[in-house]
Amino acid sequence: MSDQPPYPPQQPAPYGQQPPPFGQQPPPGYGQQPPQGYGQPPQGYGPPPQGYGPQPPQYGQYGGSGYGQVQDYQPPAPYAGWWSRVGALLIDGIIAWLIMIIPVVIGAVMMGAATETETDSFGTTTSEVSNSGLMTAGVIILILGFLVGLAFQIWNQGTRQGKGGQSIGKQILGIKVVDLKTGQPQGAGTGVLRWLLYSVLSSLCFLDLLWPLWDKKKQTWHDMIVSSVVVKA
Repeated sequence: MSDQPPYPPQQPAPYGQQPPPFGQQPPPGYGQQPPQGYGQPPQGYGPPPQGYGPQPPQYGQYGGSGYGQVQDYQPPAPYAGWWSRVGALLIDGIIAWLIMIIPVVIGAVMMGAATETETDSFGTTTSEVSNSGLMTAGVIILILGFLVGLAFQIWNQGTRQGKGGQSIGKQILGIKVVDLKTGQPQGAGTGVLRWLLYSVLSSLCFLDLLWPLWDKKKQTWHDMIVSSVVVKA
């Protein structure tokens, strides 16, 4: 056996280094541990300081107030009272009735004058036309009376109210109809549509006229359909 001492045990090569060939001395510092702190970030490295960059808003907030809060609708003027609306409808209806009643009465009188009525001995009453020309004229005047009244309502509560926001009755009581979004009159076309809806809905169900009593925006059903509100002028 040889008296030569065995080779000293070699230290494992650090990661990324190749060990020296067998029988050669390793270079100085080979196998030593890296200095303390090796691979660590420099002191002070870490999260950014306070105030670095824009901070995102806290969840649930927007613009400094609660996110998603929607303000209630604010009309361009105080809502009109229910009694003032009913009063305006009565005034408009009375004016239309006065315009219509004169030709209707004239036509009815002419139709009566053109008819002869006889009662026999048994108490049976019969009527027959004695003057067909007068009867025809009376029927025409009667129909014209209804048409004039209808035309007045279309103009007053449709065209006039649509353009300026007020029928004659609403003008007298100081209220007007405006668009829900713009606060301005809606125009003649929408005004006529609103009047037609009012005529149909109020005839089918009286709740259409009563709805403003508990509605938040004081709207009738026909107001909701055309997006209108009635406010003080």
